[in-house]
Amino acid sequence: MSPTTFILLSPPPVDGYPPVQYQARLLAEAGHRVFLVTSTRRDGETVPDFTSPGVEVRALSAAQYRSRRLTRTGLFVARLLEARLRAGRGAVEICYDPIGGFISDVTPWRPRLRILHLHELLQNFDTLHLEHRLRQTVHGFARVVVPDESRAAHTADVLRLATRPLVIENYPLRVTAPMPRRDTGRFEVVYCGSLGLNQKLDMLIRSVPLWPETAHLVLIGNDTTPIGRQLHAMVAEAGLQKRVHFLGWMETSAAEQRLADADLAVAIFDDSSEQLRTALGASNKRFQYMKAGLPQIGDMNPGVTELLDGIGVCLSAHDPEEMAGLVAAYAADPERCRAEGTRAFERHREKYNYEQVFTRLTDWVEAVT
Repeated sequence: MSPTTFILLSPPPVDGYPPVQYQARLLAEAGHRVFLVTSTRRDGETVPDFTSPGVEVRALSAAQYRSRRLTRTGLFVARLLEARLRAGRGAVEICYDPIGGFISDVTPWRPRLRILHLHELLQNFDTLHLEHRLRQTVHGFARVVVPDESRAAHTADVLRLATRPLVIENYPLRVTAPMPRRDTGRFEVVYCGSLGLNQKLDMLIRSVPLWPETAHLVLIGNDTTPIGRQLHAMVAEAGLQKRVHFLGWMETSAAEQRLADADLAVAIFDDSSEQLRTALGASNKRFQYMKAGLPQIGDMNPGVTELLDGIGVCLSAHDPEEMAGLVAAYAADPERCRAEGTRAFERHREKYNYEQVFTRLTDWVEAVT
């Protein structure tokens, strides 16, 4: 693909969206000019943790992002317009989620090609204004991208698209060799991602007293939210402070290294939520665990059993005793952990990595420009 200028518009903090980071990095490494319009996680700070050579960032601080809707929109429009003017009419713009699509729509000086990339499943059209308006405005985008085949069918239906969305799964960036593992001196079960009840972390914490005494739970994610504080309270009430470790939010590369230090990973989603039930390719944590060379315990949502065949097991019910039994079986069999982790990493290297799937988008852009 000949050198092109790309504008990536990700209003929520780029540090919380690894696929946006991956796209920016891969495009810049391929020789394209890249502008990134986003926000940060910190008040008073307009430089995100994510940086990459060749990527020019224009960001709002967290305080600016939380400002009134009209103020926030105006700030984003100003930064996007600046990027568009610098990029020129020949740029390709990728907008993330309904809020990105909205800001792209109301900013003047549109580029030649706009792409709408949806992370989340569209659903509440009667109550969410930005989703509702997509039905009228989506046809102004040349292509829609989603992270999962199930979401492609759903999105085409609810937005009444003539062309099925392009699927680019949320796989991590590829590495060719396993990350080094640092010995923690204990058997660690790790979870990385949003700390919430939809991820059944309350059930996971309740299972810890039933684990072997050498097994510890490590939670990577923002634990300063109301639900994070609720999980802290659960741990304190159960007297598990020495066995459940909250590491807080970590930048992507640091989180990936910390994952590699663990022994076993967990990704359980509430199957009553369509948003989570259809999150196979959209759930980057499952594939980050593969990159880290970890076996994992998953759920019974569509496609998970097949995905984890030979590299993990699936919990049949949201039951603390069943979870404890699965953890105990892994803790008692280090060779099984190593063998499944090795197979998991090989699957990452050969198939489940972002380089493999992102070419679908760049090939399409090349074909239409």
